[in-house]
Amino acid sequence: MRRNRVVKIISTLIMLFFLANAVYALLLWGRSTGVAGAIFNLLTVVSCGAIACCMFAWLYLPGLIDSLFLMRPTRSRPAPLLSPVEVLIRQTRYGEALERLNLLIEAGPEFPTAWIMRFDLLRGPLGQQEEALKSVEKYFIRPKRLRSEGNAKLALRYAELAGELGRQDEAIRLLTAELHRLGTGYSKTERRYLGSMLAHLRDESRTGRPETRGGADVA
Repeated sequence: MRRNRVVKIISTLIMLFFLANAVYALLLWGRSTGVAGAIFNLLTVVSCGAIACCMFAWLYLPGLIDSLFLMRPTRSRPAPLLSPVEVLIRQTRYGEALERLNLLIEAGPEFPTAWIMRFDLLRGPLGQQEEALKSVEKYFIRPKRLRSEGNAKLALRYAELAGELGRQDEAIRLLTAELHRLGTGYSKTERRYLGSMLAHLRDESRTGRPETRGGADVA
């Protein structure tokens, strides 16, 4: 926590440095008499101002750059049809449902809905909690994924189960990586839920005992 605060302070000072340079260059540009000097000062204003704005967005508007520039805006293929899997689950044919989900995920691994359904199936009816955690870990190490609220739901499910199994440190690592990863596209609400869960897990890790977690759940 202290390290993050120091990094933020240093980054803020660097941002202010570029902002001051932009303002100073703007004043010089207004007083420029030669064409070359005016062009140089104008370029300095634009470049330093752009750097300062980007650093401000990165420091104080988390998720904004992700949402605007870094997420995949469209799906490259249609979402998998999950209704046959739901039918199998209602019929308590859990093994067949898992096999169908595995095939769907292999064919379209970028869709989090199928991963969520597999996690719930492994965690619940099949009672394979370790496999449920491994399944989520495989999803989150993927370099690319769709922008979807399912990402936050899956991360929260993972953190909840990991906490129940006394594996808070693993959940802390995953949530921390997600909150610092570029391109996730999490909304402010989702970031708040993930941050709340992260703080809860850190408290549990320090005290060595489960604690009651309040607040809403996006899942």
